[in-house]
Amino acid sequence: MNGFMFVGLVGFLAGIFLAPKKGSELRDQLGEKVSKLRASAKDKGRQIKDAVEPVILQVKEEGCTLKHESKEIVHDVHACLDKNLENGKQVLSSAQERLGEKVSPVVSLIKDDAKELEDKAHCVVNKVSDKFDELKQKSSETLVDLKNKGADALSDLKHKGEEKAS
Repeated sequence: MNGFMFVGLVGFLAGIFLAPKKGSELRDQLGEKVSKLRASAKDKGRQIKDAVEPVILQVKEEGCTLKHESKEIVHDVHACLDKNLENGKQVLSSAQERLGEKVSPVVSLIKDDAKELEDKAHCVVNKVSDKFDELKQKSSETLVDLKNKGADALSDLKHKGEEKAS
């Protein structure tokens, strides 16, 4: 559109400058042509406005419709997500309950076994401690006996050595 107007304007100006007329006639003719050109430009502008305006209104209406529909879709998506989240929470809660029901007896058995092992370990420790005390006592008694026997043997050797020496 702009190219057409530019070419027309160049042609018009070339015609004016190359035409053999008087300045006053040329100015009058130029004024008429400019007036016609203005009127034509205004007319074309109105025609373009009249052609584009319904399209602009339609685009605005469709934009509003799309905006409204997108808000509804977003609302629906939020509702769906909320529902799925709630369902997920319920499923998780149910799974935790079932898991608790299955694990609870096993935990009780493990606790019972651990208590039983602890009790047995205390008994073993007590028995080992008693045996250790008993061995300690016997070793002390044996050591005293050995000392006495060693002292007696030493004394006997001393007497035998004195008898041989005499």
